[in-house]
Amino acid sequence: MISAVIIEGVTFPVAYNGYTYTRAKIWSKNTGRNDAGDLVGTLVCLKDKVEIQLPPLTGQQAKKLDDVVSDVNNPFPTAQVLFLGGQQKEMTIYTGDVTYPYLTRAKNEDGLIVGAKLSLIQK
Repeated sequence: MISAVIIEGVTFPVAYNGYTYTRAKIWSKNTGRNDAGDLVGTLVCLKDKVEIQLPPLTGQQAKKLDDVVSDVNNPFPTAQVLFLGGQQKEMTIYTGDVTYPYLTRAKNEDGLIVGAKLSLIQK
């Protein structure tokens, strides 16, 4: 289970059961099917992808997230994925689009961003 993600030193907690962890196979350019229909090619490497849902964020927290993952001067930031039990995985990443649904709170208060999602894809 993932407890938090640290991107360029900024920690973002992960919502309970709010993630998907995928290991993608990257195949060589010569991969395909031969005349017999069998798969041919070479497995080059495995890349990780972590899709996370964040707990409710204030506007300030959402801005901090956006600043970190949308830095044009650092398009491939470093991220540490922290697992319960103390294990962690460090990756150089790029990110998918961040989604920010918006839920208005009580009158005269700032809204909370509930259900924000982000994909971290290993470079």
